[in-house]
Amino acid sequence: MTVQKTSIETPQNNDLNRRAVLAGVGTLGIAASATGAVHAQTETEGNVMENGMLAGKVALVTGAARGIGLSVAKTYGRHGAKVVMLDIADPSAVPPVEGFRIANAEEFQAAIEEVRAIAPDTLGITADVRDRAALANAVAQATETFGGLDIAVANAGYVRWHGFADGTEEDWKSVYDVNVHGVFNTFYAAIPALRQRGGGSLISLSSIAGRIGVIGNGAYNSSKWAVIGMTKQAALELGADHIRANAIAPGPVNTPMYRSEGQKRSMGIDVAALSEVEANAAQDAMLNPALPLGETPASEPQAIANTALYLASDLSADVSGAVLDTALGYNANYTG
Repeated sequence: MTVQKTSIETPQNNDLNRRAVLAGVGTLGIAASATGAVHAQTETEGNVMENGMLAGKVALVTGAARGIGLSVAKTYGRHGAKVVMLDIADPSAVPPVEGFRIANAEEFQAAIEEVRAIAPDTLGITADVRDRAALANAVAQATETFGGLDIAVANAGYVRWHGFADGTEEDWKSVYDVNVHGVFNTFYAAIPALRQRGGGSLISLSSIAGRIGVIGNGAYNSSKWAVIGMTKQAALELGADHIRANAIAPGPVNTPMYRSEGQKRSMGIDVAALSEVEANAAQDAMLNPALPLGETPASEPQAIANTALYLASDLSADVSGAVLDTALGYNANYTG
């Protein structure tokens, strides 16, 4: 697979419905731009807060061009952090996904400027999380620019829809390269810098698909389980260095990936016979019964950013090795 070099930019029967619901959680938590219905959030837009929860901290966020990653970057900036935004920003760098593409360079630049308007101390880095050397270089740039690193959010993610026995080598390898190796590379690069600061916070993005079995999403499903295992291992081994490691497991989040034709087809929706509005409504109707807080059928990325803010802040000083489900209550359907 192509690896991009690093570049720096300075400052409707029951069985069918059950299967559809299970398929619907397959890509929950993918980071991409937000669309669709709005669920109430607690964080508000605005410029950097005086004495914010992350004042004086430096945070690295991967997959920062869109959706969850962009919301995390903006939220951290509003709370006083110096923000390092990292994204591959090259749709040709990964195999195409039906009805969706990752952000391009122009969109990433726009995202950087959006965060910089909130927090002037923002650094944009174009890099591939699959490339360990590129991540090490990104951390070096962050520490050189801002004097250190305190928080690393491994948010970049990727999905391909396929049944367990039908997945190709490309399906499995491409998903694992981003979702598993990318998280490891991010943590691995950040750990020395966090040790130099006397501790810090590592945050991974899993999914409620990493908490249960999922129909039609073999690689993605299992990769998100791996993220949780990796995060717990990091928590066990790095606690002595005062480094906390926690995972977030989002439920349905309004993103182009979640609203893509491929996702809807995996849920059994005939997208060819429906308008986009009708297909979205069908998708919502399938998941809504499983969401106790489902007045609206999907969170906005800001909801996940709020959880990431908590895990990055001193409010969670005694929290490590945890998985925080931010899923409109979907997690009430399972244990663990």
